[in-house]
Amino acid sequence: MSNDKGSAAPLVVSLDDPRALDRAEVGAKAAVLAQMRRAGFPVPDGFVFTARAMVRHVGELGEVTADTVRERPLDDGTRAAVEEVAHNLSGSLAVRSSGIDEDGTHASHAGQYTTILDVEGAEDLDAAVRECWASGFSTVVRGYREATGAEGDAPLAVLVQKLVPAETAGVAFTVNPVTGSRDEVLVSAVRGIGEQLVSGEVSPDDWTVPAGGGGEPVNTAGRHGALTAAQAQEIATLAERVAEVMGGPTDIEWARAAGRLHLLQARPVTAIADAEPEPVPIRIEAPQGFWAKDTTHAPLPLLPMTRELLDYNNTVLEQVCAQFGLLLKGLAFATIGGWRYQCTLPLNPADAPARIGTCVDAVRQDLTGQVIDEWLREIRPRFADRIDRLRRPDLPALSDQELAEHIAETLALHRDGTEVHFRLLGAVSIALGRYGLFTTGVLGWDHGRVFELLTGLSTESTGPALAMAELARAAEGRLDGPADLAALRTLLETDTEFAAAFETYRAQYGCRALQYELAHPTLAERPELILSLLRDQLAQDADLGEAGASAEQARHEAVAKAHAELAGRPEAEPFATLLSGAERAYPVREDNEYWTVSAPDALLRWAVLEAAGRLVERGLLERAEHVFFLEVREVSQALLEARDVREVVAERRGEHRWALQNPGPAGYGERPGPPPSMDALPAEVRETMGGFAWTMQHMGGVSPAPQQGESGRLRGVPGSAGRYTGVVRVVLSEGEFDKIRAGDVLVCPITSPVWSVVFPSIGALVTDTGGALSHAAIIAREYGIPAALATGNATEVLKDGMLVTVDGVSGVVEIHEQ
Repeated sequence: MSNDKGSAAPLVVSLDDPRALDRAEVGAKAAVLAQMRRAGFPVPDGFVFTARAMVRHVGELGEVTADTVRERPLDDGTRAAVEEVAHNLSGSLAVRSSGIDEDGTHASHAGQYTTILDVEGAEDLDAAVRECWASGFSTVVRGYREATGAEGDAPLAVLVQKLVPAETAGVAFTVNPVTGSRDEVLVSAVRGIGEQLVSGEVSPDDWTVPAGGGGEPVNTAGRHGALTAAQAQEIATLAERVAEVMGGPTDIEWARAAGRLHLLQARPVTAIADAEPEPVPIRIEAPQGFWAKDTTHAPLPLLPMTRELLDYNNTVLEQVCAQFGLLLKGLAFATIGGWRYQCTLPLNPADAPARIGTCVDAVRQDLTGQVIDEWLREIRPRFADRIDRLRRPDLPALSDQELAEHIAETLALHRDGTEVHFRLLGAVSIALGRYGLFTTGVLGWDHGRVFELLTGLSTESTGPALAMAELARAAEGRLDGPADLAALRTLLETDTEFAAAFETYRAQYGCRALQYELAHPTLAERPELILSLLRDQLAQDADLGEAGASAEQARHEAVAKAHAELAGRPEAEPFATLLSGAERAYPVREDNEYWTVSAPDALLRWAVLEAAGRLVERGLLERAEHVFFLEVREVSQALLEARDVREVVAERRGEHRWALQNPGPAGYGERPGPPPSMDALPAEVRETMGGFAWTMQHMGGVSPAPQQGESGRLRGVPGSAGRYTGVVRVVLSEGEFDKIRAGDVLVCPITSPVWSVVFPSIGALVTDTGGALSHAAIIAREYGIPAALATGNATEVLKDGMLVTVDGVSGVVEIHEQ
């Protein structure tokens, strides 16, 4: 293709090129279709002439008008690209404008940009591309932009696709745009091409299809006999799948030809979305002390239900500090101006003597080991039983009273999980910290060697991937062609054995919250994501079982080497003791997250959503998703007492909007000075406090200072050894997992344990925050994926499609393609 080599903004890109996902270059229409095509939907082949191509075309015009843009010949480079596109696609083409700010916040530009059909050959395509560009400078568009407050002219991309010779075509909405009902899909159809429907030339056949295949389609306006009921159902199913990937209500344009359904366009339905609430100012009252923003657990303001659940952390953390004899009152969290902050609370000096004694006793009695052993022997099996029992009820079949009792029982599990989680965090932090402090401070090891002796022990991290590998083997023998999403969906619908294996995976690993915020869907609620992960698993050649065995062998050899080096030295005995404690603690860092955090979150989410559906039916709540603006007890009260909670929700939504508009500072209060010397304290206290501080530092990570004059690279801290070159994929949240393709370099703010499901698909990891003991680092080491952490701003500097090399030993990311 006639592009400038190495440029991040070429003249033309294929819809299959990762750069076609960049709306700033290809426009909203083309970027969405590129996303849908990568997700396996039947989008016709196509290319996009980027906004850069248009800017290049108009750059030398003295006066830029529709006529001058239309009349100026293409330069040689763009003309060559036109000829190659015409050759690659051949036959009749559809040429559509794709505005950079089309469907934007200032103006939608609906119907104002040009579409040209039945374009054949390079000459016609040349003229069509210029015609589309010219439409961006028409008096109509310019007048509209001025009236809506948009600044100047906007760049325009041009989408070129093979024209579908439609027998029938139309649109479909996954939400009723008039009533707002999400229980039905509306399908409109005409014979022939869909433009006559979109333009209003022809009145369509209209079908109402119950959502989720829950009933028979009904033809509400049968004018042309354009569809059968089965075809209407097929279109509705396609629309619902697209909406799942889009993350909300969606309307699509579709066409049928030769018995095959094609997706021509997809847009979020915004007209029926909630009206933005008026911002409600929040009074800002920062407690005493130094409070730092908690971007790891709460990158955005938490909704009230999640915030209430996390507030219980403060009580538990004070108990943990007291139990292990830490010279801290506790670690505390507070919501200030709607945003989450954290603080280390100092211990009252009068309490210090008793704490010192507790700390000494805890070390001598191996309290950390006792807590970890109790978890493995007794508590984890109990949590497994409780989670299994709480997953069994058919929630819609419960009475209101039974559902309220189920919610209470699930909340009790969540509270118990919080207590166990932080008690384990205390034990794990002290055990790993004492080992890390000894090996780095006394033995002089670097971090690579410190963690080499532990890598491979965290089997909970690799469990989802090993199960996915089994599912991939089940699919592989049943696929006749390429393992794309369309083929996997067909397999899921037609092969009962594979469908059973898929449901087994979803049942085993789907009860996982993908974020700490309860408002976000669980893995079980995103079957399209599971299919995407399966597709990427099939694209990988790595044998995870063999890789795991190799890592285990490498760990055994590293441990043996360390013991041999220390044999006969005074450090040998304390090293052996501390290593043994670290070996017990290291896997628990990830292992407990599912049982104590992720599964309870998922179960509670499902329970309150069932209650929310009933409240919506009774007119007590506007939308089911609004339930997360309530606290758990308020949900049960509304359910049992028929309380109307819409006003409460409206006010809290307003407060949430205000918080989003007013992000708080990085911290409140004055940062405390260095801690007092511990030289006079017992050795047990020095080791415990030093180890705890070491672990906290290596969980959070500290970004290294940028070096003067350094460009073309990012510096972070080492997370997992190895070196890998690949294409960047920036994923800001779990909602963007569908962007990831096999071999990508995942660039994200930070990861939580449930991100382990996507790690088999990636080649390397780069994060903004996190250290060598963060979840991201532990999971990366278990998968043997190079990782550079705590870069500070990788998600801002790196862009989708860039080519980079990640060095996990130095923590450096080299940028090859800007």
